[in-house]
Amino acid sequence: MLGPPALAAEPAPASPPAAVRTYATLDPGSLLLFSATIDGVTLTEGLGAYGLASDPLIPVGELARLLEADIDVAPVERRITGRLGQARTPLLVDLNAGVARAGGRDVTIGERDAAVTPTEIYIRTSVVQKLLGLTIEVADDELTLRMRASEKFPVQARLERQARRPDQGQPGQNNEATLQVAEPYAFFSPPGLDVVLDGGFQSGGNSSTFRYDLRFAGDLFWSNLQGYLGSDEEGRATNARVMLQRRSLEGDMLGPFRAREVSAGDVYTPALTMGARSVAGAGFAFSTAPLEQTSVFNRIDLRGELPPGYDVELYVNDVLRNSTNQAINGRYEFLDIPLSPGINVVRVVTYGPRGERLEEIQVVNVGAALLRRGEAQMAFGIVEQDTPLLRPRRTSRPLIGDPALFANNGVRAVVSVNYGLTDLISLTAGAARIPQPGGGALGVYSLGGRTSLFGLATQLDAAWNGDGGAGVSVGAAGQFGPLSAVLRHAEYRDGFIDETNLSFDARYRVERRSELTVDSNVNLRGRIVPVSMRVLTNNYEGRSYDMIAAARASSGIGAVLLSAGLEYERRHMRPAATDETLKGYVTASTFRSYKWQVRTSLDYDVLPDFKARFLSLTVDRRLSDTWSLRFGVGQPLDNTHDWNVVASSIYATRYGDFALTGEYDNTDADWRVAAQWSFGLGYDPERGRYNILRTGPGSGGSVLFNAFLDENGDGIRQASESPAPNVALDGAARGAVTGRDGRVLVTGLGAGPTAYMDVNLEKLDNPSVAAPPTKVQLRPRPGRTARVDYPMRPTGGVMVKVELLRDDGQRVGLASVRVQLVRPGSPPIDSVTEFDGSAMFDAVPVGGWRVQLDPLQAAKLRMRLEDGATIDIQGDGDMAPDAVVQVRFDPPLADTTVAAAEGGPR
Repeated sequence: MLGPPALAAEPAPASPPAAVRTYATLDPGSLLLFSATIDGVTLTEGLGAYGLASDPLIPVGELARLLEADIDVAPVERRITGRLGQARTPLLVDLNAGVARAGGRDVTIGERDAAVTPTEIYIRTSVVQKLLGLTIEVADDELTLRMRASEKFPVQARLERQARRPDQGQPGQNNEATLQVAEPYAFFSPPGLDVVLDGGFQSGGNSSTFRYDLRFAGDLFWSNLQGYLGSDEEGRATNARVMLQRRSLEGDMLGPFRAREVSAGDVYTPALTMGARSVAGAGFAFSTAPLEQTSVFNRIDLRGELPPGYDVELYVNDVLRNSTNQAINGRYEFLDIPLSPGINVVRVVTYGPRGERLEEIQVVNVGAALLRRGEAQMAFGIVEQDTPLLRPRRTSRPLIGDPALFANNGVRAVVSVNYGLTDLISLTAGAARIPQPGGGALGVYSLGGRTSLFGLATQLDAAWNGDGGAGVSVGAAGQFGPLSAVLRHAEYRDGFIDETNLSFDARYRVERRSELTVDSNVNLRGRIVPVSMRVLTNNYEGRSYDMIAAARASSGIGAVLLSAGLEYERRHMRPAATDETLKGYVTASTFRSYKWQVRTSLDYDVLPDFKARFLSLTVDRRLSDTWSLRFGVGQPLDNTHDWNVVASSIYATRYGDFALTGEYDNTDADWRVAAQWSFGLGYDPERGRYNILRTGPGSGGSVLFNAFLDENGDGIRQASESPAPNVALDGAARGAVTGRDGRVLVTGLGAGPTAYMDVNLEKLDNPSVAAPPTKVQLRPRPGRTARVDYPMRPTGGVMVKVELLRDDGQRVGLASVRVQLVRPGSPPIDSVTEFDGSAMFDAVPVGGWRVQLDPLQAAKLRMRLEDGATIDIQGDGDMAPDAVVQVRFDPPLADTTVAAAEGGPR
């Protein structure tokens, strides 16, 4: 979960609100059913497309499911995000902003090249080729899409592993409806838990070790309770946190405040534009701002869960910005992250010790954060600084920063208010009470404004404190051709401390600070390489200064994702001599054949001396769906004797993951052998008991999916009604299939504002059912299990033939007759006869039905049935026996002229 200031999937107004981009509207009359193949393998015979047969609009979500590609289609946000290929090449399509990028390359999408429905995004075939790296031949005479991949898609790798040809593929699901599942907050719900138990033996005095890591969550007091408890290697609890949180995308909490997020427990205070940064502690906080909103002049902090043994990487606009495997109270932290004007794609990629790879994506459209006229937003927080609600054991390690700047306790209170004076001018004000290391507290106050000048987002802020210190900051941001830049400069006097500036030496008094961030895409011989550059300088009293300049770039080369960076630092702190360093890194990763996950990194120095410092390599090999191996080695290159190695064997079961790990560090000849069990405890509300599962119930939302054959059509599962096994759910972290009882408990849905799952009925024993919408939308909450009842009515088919009974006794098929199947308590089912008088009825619910003519057409044409027919639909997948009915035409009434009508008497 991305921590405060949170980034979530709700659009935020930029400066000022722009007109919504319009795209094509689908014409139902232009529906075309294509057969889709890839490298000669048929994926489906029924891909629904619209428009011209030579270059139709095709459904990206359905195509992604057929290719089993890592692509997320969000029609509500009109956005497509994903990663492609073994090099994990980034993909972004944001129709609201009119932006499309594939591997750093911009792709043009015109107004006629896309269409959006409530459950799908359609893009023209010629554009899809560029986005997905496919060659698509449109055989319009055969209605076939022949795709050729420059790199294998997961579906091809899976089919090769299975060493068999696929079935005919699943038909595309184009339901224009979504099954929305609302799960209101409850006074209490049984919590979900994620548990990691680790025990082993090692060299040294303490020969045995035991460690645990526990995460739990559930509803309490009509809010969501989230907690964490971790231990040291002697099994003693050392870290804990508890938070009670409630969110509302609509902003309907705390009465007139219209808060969108309210938290109590271990929370974070909001930050001011100058003076006060976001700090953790036990207390209370709320915000009325949209969850995704941020300003281009704000640097954000990202936080999320980090279990033992996990690594996490942060990518911003496809450039690797940071990585860590160090948890602070069970979480990772990426602080002081700058964003660029326009579209920002923030990716947090987590690598697990058992070969897991999880990726969270947030797309943020960053502007000057201008509000509409008269609109106001407020954020407030009050905490006992750096003091958790529960502290099992005291530690001397500071959690929030330099102890010379941050007190290890004391009440910190922060409030900030933003107000839209006009559509082009917004004002901001804030106040904070900041505990001081020497005791007492200091008041900090700020005022500022935001506007747009000459196409540039501009900012002016001033701040002062109770000791007479003050500061002023100005900034500008915008697009300059291919460059996206943010410039900010601040002046300080009388010892004003700006906590939002994390990159300064607290031993010296800062006088001024300048920062320039530039992002762009560089074309290197046809290869688009995203590049990010940042320069930061601090000037101190006595003409001392320091400077940091960094450049980073990432790009896919073949099946490998390469990232490289350089960071130059110059320090001139009088009276000491000038110190210069230049450090660099290179990382590479690949997901070779979707079985080998390889990551390596090299750290090196250029100044003061050129030398390689450290090399690491991690290899994960998935042998099967349940068994995988891991090997890792770390080698300090300035001391080749000090190497370390780790090897693991992991077995994944429905009861969690079991791992056996061996580690050896040659520095001191240390070794360790350990066994680890990672599992989750999820509550099954249907059976009223807990189930042992794989991890996920304690850190994200869960769903109890209940699929059954609804014989009586009331939507409620009766004891006599049969379950529906083999219903597949796509979209969860791990795919799920209903069991023999028609139920499955799905975990790992995350904790974002919304989540989607697709229901796949392809393997249903009897596919002849009338089902609810196959796209399910939820609002998952950590630890909460939402129940989704999925009633499917058994159906069958029947052919009804309508014959005209002539006066001479001959019978001929009658075309264009509207026929209905009717019964009490059910709406009529309509069909129209073809040229031979036959009408096909599909998906008819089980039971008895009566055939009748459409009353309006029958009255208009004076048709009547000679003898009615009754039909019994069994619902076993077989067609009911054909029914034949005869009709006659009555003569016209006196003084009435009836025009001849098609299908009338001859």
